[in-house]
Amino acid sequence: MTLSWTGIVRLGLVQMALGSIVAIAASTFNRVMVVELSLLQVIPGLLLALHYFVQISRPNWGFLSDRGGNRTFWIMVGIGILGIGSILACLGIKYFPVNYGLGTMISIVAYCLIGLGVGAAGTSLLALIATNTADNRKAAAATITWIMMIFGAAITAIVVGEIIDPYSIGKLIRIVSSLSIFWFIVCGIALYRMEANSSNDSAI
Repeated sequence: MTLSWTGIVRLGLVQMALGSIVAIAASTFNRVMVVELSLLQVIPGLLLALHYFVQISRPNWGFLSDRGGNRTFWIMVGIGILGIGSILACLGIKYFPVNYGLGTMISIVAYCLIGLGVGAAGTSLLALIATNTADNRKAAAATITWIMMIFGAAITAIVVGEIIDPYSIGKLIRIVSSLSIFWFIVCGIALYRMEANSSNDSAI
């Protein structure tokens, strides 16, 4: 199988989804915890570090997607886990003011899920790109997909930062839930029959 240019852009949409949802954890949640809840900056910093630490599971996700031969499935599983983790992180934020211990426990679980989701989806996606892109397109494919991911992260951070003001936990939950569902649907459409229909036609 060789990905067409259209296929590469479709996979770029999945990278955009990853960048967009992770941007919420890296910027919006950070701002809410520090500015709105007056938590020490080390709290969101440690939680964000936790999500990176959990990504040591990436080799396992890569092994599962290689062995199963269905990388689309693992990408969608990862996107789903990432969305659930992001929504759960909102609940952690909700409970911080009333029960600090419970809020911390929920947030730890949430950021672990975020890390697992990124690892599952990101690793399987990169494997799909690497194994199904012609050699003369690999550099361009990497550039296109990573630029789309950065664009998704930047736009999400800016837009969500604007619409969340004035802050309320209800608004935050609605925004994150809507964003997670939206990207899950987009990824499902972008990946539909991708592995089955990858074309050898280099003209597309």
